[in-house]
Amino acid sequence: MVGRNDPCPCNSGKKYKKCCEGKAQTTSMTIFQEEIENVLQTFYTSYPERKDIREFIELVQAWAPKLESKLQKELVEAVALDEFFFHKRPEIWTNYLAKMSKKTVRPSMIELLKTWEKPTFFIGTVETAENEYFTAVSAMDGTVYHIQKESPKPIPLGMRVFAFLLPDGTNKENHVLAVSTLIFFHKEHAISFEEFTAAYKKSGLSVEQFTKENHLLLWEGLVENGYEGEEFTPFEQEVVEQLKAFMADKGIDNDSFVAIVEDYLVEKEPAARKAGAIAAGAIRFGQDHDLLGQKFTVKDIAESFGISASSLNKYHQELTAFHQDKQLVKVGAN
Repeated sequence: MVGRNDPCPCNSGKKYKKCCEGKAQTTSMTIFQEEIENVLQTFYTSYPERKDIREFIELVQAWAPKLESKLQKELVEAVALDEFFFHKRPEIWTNYLAKMSKKTVRPSMIELLKTWEKPTFFIGTVETAENEYFTAVSAMDGTVYHIQKESPKPIPLGMRVFAFLLPDGTNKENHVLAVSTLIFFHKEHAISFEEFTAAYKKSGLSVEQFTKENHLLLWEGLVENGYEGEEFTPFEQEVVEQLKAFMADKGIDNDSFVAIVEDYLVEKEPAARKAGAIAAGAIRFGQDHDLLGQKFTVKDIAESFGISASSLNKYHQELTAFHQDKQLVKVGAN
C-alpha cells in the first residue's frame, strides 16, 4: 500500500498525497456510489416477486378509489409500492438486504446495508439547495436532512418534499438519499402537510408508528386539497402549455429549450398578470439563442400570445440573464 508521503506511483516526482491520492479517493467513492445505485435498482427490478404480486395489487386497489380521481395510476402505484415494502411487508426489504450482504465484498457496503433496515418516512420543507444536496427540515420532528439531489434541476426553497430516506454512505450526519420516490410539492399544498403533522401530534404515537398506520392519510389530504401530481403550479403549467402550443403550431421541436424555460419558472418563480407574457418572452429568448430554427418579429410573437409587444420584454430579459448565469456556473464547474 502506498503511503501518503511516499513517491507517487505515477512517477510524477511528487509525494502521493500531493498527486494521485485525491484521484484514487474520487475513483473509490464513484465505485461505491455505483454499487449503492446497483443495490437499489436491483431491488426494484426484482421485487415484488410473483408470490407477493397479488398482495401488492390488493393494496393498490384499496388506495386507488381514494386517489385516482386526481392522481395518475402510475403515481398511485409508485407511492403504494414503497408503502408495501416498508410498512406492509418490511421483511421483503430486510431479507433482500441480508441476501446482498452475503454477496458483498466491500466492508463499507456491508456496514451501510446494516443501516438501511428501516427507511425513514420523511415529509418536510426545503431550506437550502446546493449542487449535490438540498437540505430539508422534517415536519414531524424538526430533524434537518441533507438529501442527495437526483438531477441538476433547480429546487425552489420552501417546497414540500416526500420520500423514504436511507443513509447515503458518506458517514456524514443526516446525509441521506431517497430509496425510490422523491416528490416535490409547491407551497400551495403546504396545508396538507400541516394537517398530517397536526394529526400526528394529536395521536400521541411515535413518528414511526403513526406514519406506518396513516401513510394514506397524507395522500388523501393532498388530493382533497387539489393536488393532481403536477410538477408545476397551475400558472406555470399554463406558461408551458402556451409555449408548447406555439411551438407545435410552428413545427418546432426542442425539448432542451423547453427545459430551460421550465427551470427558469421553477427557480425564479416569475410573477406576471398573463402567462402568455412569459411564454412570449421565452420565444424571443429562444430565437435570440438559435434554439427554434425560425425567426419571428416581436410584433408577431406578441400577437400570437395576445399581449402587447412591450409586455414580453421583461421576461425575455430575465430569461436571458438566468441562462447566462447558468452558463457561467457550468464554466466555473469545469
